[in-house]
Amino acid sequence: IKGLFQFKKEEIDFVFKILISSIPVGVIGVLYEKEVESFFIGNIVLVGSMLLITAALLFFTYFKKNDSKKNISYADAIIIGLAQALAILPGISRSGSTISMALLLNVNREKATKFSFLMVLVPIFGILILKSIKGFSEISQTSNIYLFESSYIIGFFSALFSGVFACRIMLKIVKESKLIYFSAYCLLVGCTGIYFGSKNSDETFYITPIKELSELRKISKNSKPPTLDSLESHKKLIDLKKLDEELKLDIRYASTNNFMRSKFYVNERAFFNMNAADRLIEAKNELKELGYGIIIYDAYRPWFVTKMFWEGTPENLKHFVANPENGSSHNKGCAIDIGLYDIETGESIDMISGYDEFTERAYPNYMGGSKKQRDIRDMLIQVMEKNDFTVYEYEWWHFNYNKCDSGIMNYSFSEIDSLNSV
Repeated sequence: IKGLFQFKKEEIDFVFKILISSIPVGVIGVLYEKEVESFFIGNIVLVGSMLLITAALLFFTYFKKNDSKKNISYADAIIIGLAQALAILPGISRSGSTISMALLLNVNREKATKFSFLMVLVPIFGILILKSIKGFSEISQTSNIYLFESSYIIGFFSALFSGVFACRIMLKIVKESKLIYFSAYCLLVGCTGIYFGSKNSDETFYITPIKELSELRKISKNSKPPTLDSLESHKKLIDLKKLDEELKLDIRYASTNNFMRSKFYVNERAFFNMNAADRLIEAKNELKELGYGIIIYDAYRPWFVTKMFWEGTPENLKHFVANPENGSSHNKGCAIDIGLYDIETGESIDMISGYDEFTERAYPNYMGGSKKQRDIRDMLIQVMEKNDFTVYEYEWWHFNYNKCDSGIMNYSFSEIDSLNSV
């Protein structure tokens, strides 16, 4: 820095090379922001795979003899910049990829390390400027602008000082050729991530019920709802699959693919209040224009199933299930649990949490996950609210119909079919 202000040619060249090296990551970050964010969706297999690439880069670097005193050329700066752009992928170590690339280009170890840690400051500063501009255009006049802006400034200088500290440590590691240990670490974590990611990627969130299923069935059978709607109430229910073939069914409680790993329904059916069903179809048509279809996880739910859920769920998780003393909107045929699928591919959309996931990720206002996941969740909520539904405060997939005129029902699906046939 001192040499830069003294206008020394070597330092000025170094700064220009830093700026040039930041072009690839800048182009990708600005032009493909949404595509980049789509990678950050909790895909552990992807992260593990990228860690293996980092391990390979560091491994090959270790076996490359490098006693060179070569400086970084402008061509080297661009190539190292491409390595930094690759590190946008989750699991690729930015410092590992840039230092390894520099060493593979026969750049001096110390200069490669310094260049790697200084080049990251340009994108950080660029993000600071872009976020500030975007923030000023979005925040209201009543917002605390000073607090908003200072958070980015503090973040920048925190990265600067921590980077300088890390650079000193990394210089020692690189000089002593200890990157092989970092390679082994990445290999271990990468393999672990791939193993557990592959094993659990299709698994549903589940709990360990505090009572056996047989006991839960007995309790629900010997219990009565707080109130019960008239025998005519079943006429308010309509079979959604017969109403619209574009609605996909994935009724989780008709299989063991649910949070209690038990089957509660004899078959896969989705009954819904007929007035609510009309509004659901309106929402479906709006979503269709956006390229999405609706997957139904649950609709009308007999009261006895709600009783089983409540009795089997641990106390600290009971806010995720309805209290049978009050009944559930599902028991009235006025609540529906839904997800989305891509109309073109037919594949389900990866949402911000799994269905019936008893964590804060399920909250409609959860700020984690990727921007894409939050945008899709918020879009779904917006469309449903426009059509007279309200999202449940603990579950983004659960929507209550606002104009419900039904009472609690305890009919099984077969009983509804029998009553409708009369």
